[in-house]
Amino acid sequence: MIGLLLYAIWYILPAYVTNSSAVLFAGKSPMDSGAKFLDGKRILGPGKTWKGFVGAVLLGCLVGAAQAFFSTSETFVLAIFLAVGAMVGDAIGSFVKRRLGLERGEAAPFLDQWDFLFGAFIFNGLGTIFLDLNFPSLLIILLILVLTTFLHLLTNWIAYELNLKSNPW
Repeated sequence: MIGLLLYAIWYILPAYVTNSSAVLFAGKSPMDSGAKFLDGKRILGPGKTWKGFVGAVLLGCLVGAAQAFFSTSETFVLAIFLAVGAMVGDAIGSFVKRRLGLERGEAAPFLDQWDFLFGAFIFNGLGTIFLDLNFPSLLIILLILVLTTFLHLLTNWIAYELNLKSNPW
């Protein structure tokens, strides 16, 4: 079981780094340019910026390059798909939260934890179709979903306790 856990972390690491690092690259140019959707609400909101998107993807790819040093070049290509997919999934999560009437920072159980993962898995699937990349087993995917849920709750609570976040979710 430890081997499966380590493999799951190794596999999803570029997406984890991408998702968690976007805040480091916060920019002033929102991806939606302030535009509103048919419901009159912002498409994505002010928290999704091009600088954050690109910076996070590049950092995720850097992790993939480091992994490829210890593995295969396919690992780097997979990291590109995981990193871009993570940020697309995160943006789609923001779109859904805006449609639900949730403001930036409001809790959306499971959506907050899994949006970037589903994006990463979907993009990995596209890479599997077009570039013959490996796709994880259902067991690994389930392990990642459970692990991510607990890690997300733990890291957000720690950030809250350190006064880095205004709420513990």
